[in-house]
Amino acid sequence: MEAFSGWNNKMIKRTSIKLALLALALAGTVAQAVPLVPEKSGWSGYVNLGVGAGTSESNMLDGIASIDLGKKRISSLEDSPDSEDFVIPAIHFELAYTLGEAGTQFYAGNQVADYLSFDLETTLETHLGVRQDIPEIGTVDFSLAASSLPTDVWKDPYVVDASRGDTERTTLGVHIAWDRIFNTPLELVWSSTEIEIDDERSGEALGLKKAEQRLLRREGMVYRLDLNYDWKINERHRLVPGITYLDFNLDGDAMKEDGLGLQLKYLYQINRWRVVSEVYYQDLEADTRNPIFSRERQMETLGASITTFYSKPFGWNNWSANATLGYQDNDSNIDFYDASFGLVSIGMLYRFD
Repeated sequence: MEAFSGWNNKMIKRTSIKLALLALALAGTVAQAVPLVPEKSGWSGYVNLGVGAGTSESNMLDGIASIDLGKKRISSLEDSPDSEDFVIPAIHFELAYTLGEAGTQFYAGNQVADYLSFDLETTLETHLGVRQDIPEIGTVDFSLAASSLPTDVWKDPYVVDASRGDTERTTLGVHIAWDRIFNTPLELVWSSTEIEIDDERSGEALGLKKAEQRLLRREGMVYRLDLNYDWKINERHRLVPGITYLDFNLDGDAMKEDGLGLQLKYLYQINRWRVVSEVYYQDLEADTRNPIFSRERQMETLGASITTFYSKPFGWNNWSANATLGYQDNDSNIDFYDASFGLVSIGMLYRFD
């Protein structure tokens, strides 16, 4: 839940839209990706129930959990995507069991794999993992993760003036985090995620040669490395700058990319109120010429979000009301790959121990 995020100025943000903003309501209790392991043994966890409404623009994504986020029919490959409005539920949870004396915690729950960096190519995931508190070393977190909601993309996103067929995309990965490194404010997070698409047909409708079609394949591995610094200014204010390295080692050479991302998070707390905000920027570039558009893709990504928590609403212990506002814009040198996503969500979080 408390999870917060190119090299050589290269990397393109994938243009699929997912549920990233919906998870913001769970992100604000602390800055680290790895929560502290409780000293007390037993069961603990949380559940957050909410709803979000927003708008998305993407030529690459069909939808998530049968909720449309993209247009089934497009009229040109030269235009930016049209917008699609939506309403979507937000359900997040974690169930954990702690061995207090050993400093060990086992857990299962759905988390956002991008750690709030709005990595639009990785879907909401369910994690099964273990956290270990090691004195003088820090807290280590290891988990296996798989996509927890059906995510549909287009079999061939480049079909024009005809209905595009959809296919399911799934992910499976490993996540390792090391927080409070040697009792410092540093945190290191590494992940390896495999993307699979049931029926990949990119470029088929355009009559591309088989070799050119292979350049557009979207399956493969995604590697991610995050380094964050949690600066506690005082009891009310915290700043968390971070840097991220991403490597999309996909099967299609025109879809491979790597690069850096930068972000800054600010946390403010007073009495029963807590505010978590973030701004981030990425300057991305692909290496290989796209066979459809005859040039390498480039993209600048700029985004921001703010989430507000109010604890004990209506005098309810263990409850927190939350609301989120977020927006991201991906501006590509190829208009077809432009994308944006905005959302407003509200929810109620219940924590038990």
